[in-house]
Order: sequence, then structure tokens, then C-alpha cells
Amino acid sequence: MVKKKTVNAGAIAKGTLNDREEKILNVMVNTSILLMSLMTEAFSDLFAGMTEGMVQAVGSSLGMSEEDTKQGSEKMRNLTTKIPQEVRAQMMSMKTDIRKQFQERKPEIQHLLIDPVFDKGIVIAESSATRLPKLTENLDEVSLLGYLALLKAEDPRCTKMFQALMEWMKTVPQPPQK
Repeated sequence: MVKKKTVNAGAIAKGTLNDREEKILNVMVNTSILLMSLMTEAFSDLFAGMTEGMVQAVGSSLGMSEEDTKQGSEKMRNLTTKIPQEVRAQMMSMKTDIRKQFQERKPEIQHLLIDPVFDKGIVIAESSATRLPKLTENLDEVSLLGYLALLKAEDPRCTKMFQALMEWMKTVPQPPQK
């Protein structure tokens, strides 16, 4: 049986994060970062593949030598290894920005955090069977990349948890739009 935690309204009013709020923030931030990273890497892989094909097609149609076409393709492969590195650097920057925005908007959304639907996300994230730190923790880059690697490898446990978190995120109350 899952033990329910109650929200300390005094802590919310003071602007500090209690343990439950920290877990909520971490689950939402970590899941969002992983989703954005997966989508960005998939797009960069697609872009790189298309561009390399276009380099070969344009090279042959312009009568470029096979060696020149190979060099163009090699430059594209080098770019494709650089794109994920850029994505990873942006991943940590996005994480910092999201956490900062949460703190800034906390007074506007504190009444939403009381909703017990947030506890379901905590339970999903903490039931993970991976050896990585839980998504309820403030994860570092290495841990986030570990989850990203598991998701890209289609690890069944990680994929199932991530899908459950995506469904859960659709059910959480939404803050007012600015």
C-alpha cells in the first residue's frame, strides 16, 4: 500500500520546497528534459541522414569526384557527433531554467500542488527498477544521460516507466497561462 503524504501549507506559503514538492519538481523537470532530449536527438539524426544523402546526390549530380563527395559526407558525420554534444549541454541549461521558472511561479501555482494527482507521479518514478538514481531526485548530467541511453536502447522497464510518466503528466492540473 502506498503511503500518502500531505502537503505542508505553511512551507508552501513561505516559498520553500518541502520534500514532496521537491520530488514533484524533479519528476516533472527530469521527464520533460528527457522528452525534449529524445525529440531533439531524433530530429538531429534525421536531419544528418537526410543531409548526408543530399551531399552525395548533389556531389554526383555536379560531377564531383568520389573523394570530394566522401569528404563532404565525412564533414556531415562529424557534425552529427557534435549535435548530440550540443543537445546535452543545452539539457542542463534547460533544467536550470525550468527549476528557476518553477520557483518564480510558485506563488501562482501553489494551490495546484496540493492535488493528490501529483503523488501518482512520485510513485511511478520511485518504483523504477533501474540502478540509476530515481527521477524524483535532482539528477546530474550523467544520470540523465543514463536514462536517455536506456530509453534509446528501448529498455522495457525504463520505457514502461517513462510512458506511465507521460500519461501522468497529461493528468496534472495546469497553471494559469501568462
